[in-house]
Amino acid sequence: MAIGWLGAVKAVPWGDVIAAAPTVVQGANALWDRVAGKRRREDAPPPVPPEGGVDARTAALEHAVVELQKEAQAASQLIRSLAEQNAQLVREIGALRLRIRVLAVAGAGGLVVAGVALATVLSR
Repeated sequence: MAIGWLGAVKAVPWGDVIAAAPTVVQGANALWDRVAGKRRREDAPPPVPPEGGVDARTAALEHAVVELQKEAQAASQLIRSLAEQNAQLVREIGALRLRIRVLAVAGAGGLVVAGVALATVLSR
């Protein structure tokens, strides 16, 4: 089983994974910064609305909804990027499994041919 995992790790296109890693990290950092910034703002006392507090509250809630939508969009982009990388890894592992089967059959055939050749040489 360990040999299969080792082969799978070797077949992964690490160049592509490494090339995409900075984008994923930047997305994760941006998302983290937004979430951390929200937490800092939540720790501060809420602003006291002036007269006509209902309108101020409505505006604050609308602003909060817009910020949440931006965070959800950033999170979905990050998830999509990770999903694409996962799909690429799965494709490569599938190709690796096929390659291993072909090599196993070719190796077995090579052993048979080598055995027949050796038997022929020794029988003379």
